Amino acid sequence: ATAVYTTEELIIQTANDAMIRFWGKDRSVIGKSLIEAVPELVGQPFFDLLKEVWRTGITYTATDMPARLRINDELQWSYYDFEYRAIKNEQGNTYCILHTATDVTAHNLNRSTIQENLQREQILTEELAAVNEELASTNEELNSSNEELLTSNEELSFSREKLAELNAQLEVRVRERIKALEESEASLRTLVMTAPYALMILRGRDWIIELVNWQMANLWDKTLEEVTGKPLLMILPELEGQPFPDLLKQVYETGVAYGQEEEVFFLNTPEGQKKKYVSYHYDPMFNQEGLVTGIIVAGEDITEKVEARHLLEKSYQEQQVLNEALAANNEELLSINERLAVSQKQLKLTINRLETSEARIRYMLADAPVAISILSGRELIVESANRKMLEIWGKTAAVIGVPLAKALPELDELGQPFLKILDDVMTTGQAFYANEIVALLEHRGVVEEIYVNFVYYPVQEANGTINSIIVVATDVTEQVKSRQLIEATGARFRFLLNAIPQQVWTAAPDGTLNYVNQVVCDNFGYNSEEIVGHGWKKFIHPDDLAEYMEKWIKAVTSGTEYVVEFRLLFKDNTYKWHLARALPLIEEEQVTLWLGTNTNIEIQKSNEQKKDEFLSIASHELKTPLTSIKAVIQMIQRYKDPAKLEPFIKKSAEHIARLEKLINDLLDVTKINAGKIIYNMEPFGFIQMLRDSIANIQYTAAHELILESNEEITYTGDRFRLEQVMNNFLTNAIKYSPGADKVIIRCKTDQEGIIVSVQDFGIGIEPENLDRLFDRYYRVDNTAMRFEGLGLGLFISAEIIKRHNGSFWIESEPDKGSIFYFRLPLSLSAAKQQVVQTDTFYRANHLTISYNQTHNRLDVDWIGFQDVASVKKGCMLMLDYLIKNHCDRVVNDNRHVLGNWSEAVDWVGNTWFPMMEKAGLRYFAHLLSPSTFSRLSAKKSIDMMAGIITTQYFTEIEQARKWINERPS
Repeated sequence: ATAVYTTEELIIQTANDAMIRFWGKDRSVIGKSLIEAVPELVGQPFFDLLKEVWRTGITYTATDMPARLRINDELQWSYYDFEYRAIKNEQGNTYCILHTATDVTAHNLNRSTIQENLQREQILTEELAAVNEELASTNEELNSSNEELLTSNEELSFSREKLAELNAQLEVRVRERIKALEESEASLRTLVMTAPYALMILRGRDWIIELVNWQMANLWDKTLEEVTGKPLLMILPELEGQPFPDLLKQVYETGVAYGQEEEVFFLNTPEGQKKKYVSYHYDPMFNQEGLVTGIIVAGEDITEKVEARHLLEKSYQEQQVLNEALAANNEELLSINERLAVSQKQLKLTINRLETSEARIRYMLADAPVAISILSGRELIVESANRKMLEIWGKTAAVIGVPLAKALPELDELGQPFLKILDDVMTTGQAFYANEIVALLEHRGVVEEIYVNFVYYPVQEANGTINSIIVVATDVTEQVKSRQLIEATGARFRFLLNAIPQQVWTAAPDGTLNYVNQVVCDNFGYNSEEIVGHGWKKFIHPDDLAEYMEKWIKAVTSGTEYVVEFRLLFKDNTYKWHLARALPLIEEEQVTLWLGTNTNIEIQKSNEQKKDEFLSIASHELKTPLTSIKAVIQMIQRYKDPAKLEPFIKKSAEHIARLEKLINDLLDVTKINAGKIIYNMEPFGFIQMLRDSIANIQYTAAHELILESNEEITYTGDRFRLEQVMNNFLTNAIKYSPGADKVIIRCKTDQEGIIVSVQDFGIGIEPENLDRLFDRYYRVDNTAMRFEGLGLGLFISAEIIKRHNGSFWIESEPDKGSIFYFRLPLSLSAAKQQVVQTDTFYRANHLTISYNQTHNRLDVDWIGFQDVASVKKGCMLMLDYLIKNHCDRVVNDNRHVLGNWSEAVDWVGNTWFPMMEKAGLRYFAHLLSPSTFSRLSAKKSIDMMAGIITTQYFTEIEQARKWINERPS
């Protein structure tokens, strides 16, 4: 028994009748997966063994293996010796598994019989021991039994050896037979498809058309796709009532071939029933048991020959009568001449009939639904071409009689292969078939691209020479371009979905996920196929899974909108909140597609949480001074002596001032959100403003506030709002340095700006909290319960500084203190900016760019304070120099950068880096600034384009240059 399985799904490519009998099936299992064809094997070890052989390529052999199979509609146990052999290609990859098996059930039953004999022998021995008094007679019987048993064992051993030899010989024969069968099947398929006459193979009693060539399909006026794999009588129901079905049945049942040289065949056509003459032969196909399993049918359409012969026979008969009349009555020459005239007239009628027949054929060709032409001779003269062919060529009937190369000069001028293919067909006599081939043909003076399916079929004369080629073609341009349009539309649709910054997905009508856009892949760190395979369950937070399942099942069942919030697991192992929404596409009252989006609402959720926390803190912070004021008022009411009231009045005033500050902060935040803060920009003495701010705070502060600056500076801005900034910085410095006794304030002008710093010696701030301190409502977690406040001061300060086109940053070290900076630009003359610029070098006050030709890199040095405008200008200069010098690497030095350029982070990460990558940037060495804020900005922008450009951080210039120089070109 032999079978061949292909692909990991174990598709049954072929199986002989012995294997099919083992399975208890019929030949309909061919082409199915093994698990579909023989489901009773589920739960038995065979599928796992086959998959292991496919995966490892190691042959598996077993003997006496039990298998439970359905035999005669009943599950039965049988025993088999079998082998699963992996067949590999030249690359060593498994492309199929060869399964051979032998039924050893009878052998196992024999062995069971031997075991039963041994058991009987044991019983006999026990009985002999029990009846020792009959030892003599029993010993004789036992000796006789032992001799017989010994003989049986020797015969059994000999039988086993013979059986092993037979099994080995059988395996060799099976392998040879399989190879022969494979070669025979390939030869048979080649023979059928390349046969010069109509040929097909029918299988089973339903006469399934297993294999058929185009000549047979053409005989029926069908295509190969219309007939292959279908029952004969389904394709040609008009055969009922004709002799062919009965003859096929006779050959199938008797196994005796049948042939007929000339038979009438009636074929249904759109124009009605057509009469044809065919010669055919039915040959039975036998299996190993000698049973007929199929029929080889060979045929030939001889309609034209028969009709022509009938005409010639009739003419010959008439001529014979005339000759006999001449021989019988030579003297009646006049009568004979008259008869001859009649005969000639009849001959003319015959010729006219032939011409009429030829005209009909030409008429049929002219109106055929496919393009047909005949090319004659080595020059390929256009002997005939029907209307369809002339339409494809874009020519008129004037090309008939002209060589094809002249009729269609664009074939040669544009270097198209068709003339060479036609020459090969004329030389070799081998037909040529092609589908969806592009042809460039001139239509009304314009060369157009046309897609065609065509056949070049050589016409062989009686002497074996080829003197013409029949061309049959179909214009499939519309179908191909429609498919291309659909594919392009699908590609555009996927592009649009990938361009959307949200997670976008689609699902089948039953809710099965079948597509995710690139945003999902980037977020999760898997490719599209892996995510579709896992489904959403792998990525949804376990606590949100039940609600997701409930709402999704409800939406799919009812065909209504799906909305849910859940947390999704990102590739950095963090969960982020998303709002999922999907709508069904309904066509003809049926859901055909689900289109959904997952919108990242992590910021909204975080803001909601911050707002809730803020409301809790605000309630506490506002309630505390009110409670104190209420207590003080109660104390005042108890005392009548004015001298004793002063401390209570002073304490009450302090709480009122605190309450007023909290309320003012809330009002300022409201105004900032509404864009309603009014700034009064006027010149004022900046140092005097600092002195006044320090003095106001010093009255109530236990710390010494030290100003280290005497430089007089006139600045144009809103003095009141900048005092508010200083008050916030100073009160924070005092609040968060309870164990210190001083705060140092510095002010200086540097690089076209005023730089102010407030240094404390307190608790300090962890690096991960630095860039969030200026967020609304934010308070560092480990200080929130130790120090009062709403967390609004720094947010308000940051907004005031931004409105003055300034920047801010912090340098801090836990347990050692913090320095809060802000910088305000001065309106200095642009004439001070000195620029040196060539094709390979640029230098200005804040930026130097140099092209290193030896290592094909840009060396970039940023200097001093940067803002959004200076960062964008410098980055675009880098892009220009990268393109001009065709380099792919940059050493970006931020060691001399001061302050903070965080306002430009998003533009650098989302806009500039992709532009640089498109221009050819592959490697980026970044030297970090000593400023913590500058480092955070750099890392944030680089993280946005992770995976696009290879990036490395450095603190030493030589290490950066060494790394960038070692990168491959």
